[in-house]
Amino acid sequence: MEAWLDPGIVAELRARHAEPHRAWHGWDRVAAMLAEAEDLAHAVAVPSAFVLAVLFHTAVFDRRRADGPQASAALMRSLAGGTPQPVLERAEALILALGRQELPDTQDASLRGDAALLLDLDHAALGDPPDRFAAYEAAFRREYAHLSDDTYAAGRAAALEMLLWRERVFLTDRFYLEREKAARRNIAGAIARLRGEEARPTRTARRRGA
Repeated sequence: MEAWLDPGIVAELRARHAEPHRAWHGWDRVAAMLAEAEDLAHAVAVPSAFVLAVLFHTAVFDRRRADGPQASAALMRSLAGGTPQPVLERAEALILALGRQELPDTQDASLRGDAALLLDLDHAALGDPPDRFAAYEAAFRREYAHLSDDTYAAGRAAALEMLLWRERVFLTDRFYLEREKAARRNIAGAIARLRGEEARPTRTARRRGA
């Protein structure tokens, strides 16, 4: 069995993802991402690093600390130290790309491609049906319970607006074709609710004259 699938490591990760301050970033989400990663395996350059990144990217998670991705990568190196070094390095690059929410600054096209898939997988809930998207947003809010409603609403609306004004929410064609339109509707509606406004047409809709 591969090091990152060792039962002891999985048990440790499950325990961490059961922490009470997690609402969205629990083990169910990791399991769903792993299932999707299996479907994406044919498109991933280094599946072992991709799976490691999925397993560990929120292993250390607290909304009040900014070093979660770095700490998660360090924990991965500690627990999965028997994994080949190139795989660990690639997985760490993927985890840090998720933390920054941007592609890694590298000339390695395969790493950028895997990171794009992982970022889209991380954002997949944005393109879910409205009821599931609403559940995602509610869980996301609970993870920021330490913030007032006004502070949270302002920050969340700004973050969502940055996504909405990107040329594409999803970087890969697979996710773009399947989820882009729904994601833009969901994001626009969420911003409107957070700001107490009526939903406005998305950028894509405006370009079409809607």
